[in-house]
Amino acid sequence: MHVFITGGTGYLGSALLRQRPGQPWVLWASYFSGAPALPGVEWVRLDIRDAKAVEATLARFRPAVVVHTAYSKADPEALEAITVQGSAHVAQACARLGARLIHLSTDQVFDGERPPYAESALPNPITPYGRAKLQAERRVQAILPEATLVRTSLIWGLNPVDVTSQMVLEIADGKRAGGLFVDEYRSFVFVEDLAQALWELVSLDLQGLLHLGGAEVLSRLEFGRLIAPLHGRDPARLPAQRRADFPEPRPANCALDSALARSLLQTRLRGVREVLQGLGPIRQQP
Repeated sequence: MHVFITGGTGYLGSALLRQRPGQPWVLWASYFSGAPALPGVEWVRLDIRDAKAVEATLARFRPAVVVHTAYSKADPEALEAITVQGSAHVAQACARLGARLIHLSTDQVFDGERPPYAESALPNPITPYGRAKLQAERRVQAILPEATLVRTSLIWGLNPVDVTSQMVLEIADGKRAGGLFVDEYRSFVFVEDLAQALWELVSLDLQGLLHLGGAEVLSRLEFGRLIAPLHGRDPARLPAQRRADFPEPRPANCALDSALARSLLQTRLRGVREVLQGLGPIRQQP
């Protein structure tokens, strides 16, 4: 099996490559900035904003499956050029090659008013990122109707920690102002579980939407107070914040109904408490 992963140096892309299958799988991965540190993978620098470069790169490697994890949420220009247009470029190249595409999307395509959300739920994003990801989904489906579109939630991990966990630690250490939302709920998913589930999907001929969310729905504050002690921090140092305190609208509860995934996959998408059970403190770099 020949597999190409976009965004191979990103948080999810890196986890996928750490879990990469052995022979006879052949893996390639792209990066945009930063020298890749993981050996055993053939790397290529790729800017997915460049349609011709995407087509030439995939034509060179001719993968059977492309797992598209690359995205940006930095600003409106990047959302359009990378998250929307870049995804379309990847889908177009896959269509020309006859490659299967697994496209990563988000729970933020929903407005958070009627959880939990199954694959049949109608999207209604209220954030710029959610709107861009929904546009990307629709572009991909229009170009490549047989693509697999995976919606997931906030991805967290331990080594290295994810951006949400890093924010928790910085707030607990007094290095960052603000608090954690007490009234915003997500299906936090452990990055190693998500990566394993995606590798299963690579081998399955599944088309259309699939939700991959963790089994436990938590507020950001609940998540922070669960993981803070694991990293040697005092959870009492994490103040509560409400969505109303934030200047832009945010979805209240984007919990994903992942029943379909449970029926199809052997990988269990565990809740945060289950992952943390039995783990000891993690030594952090100062």
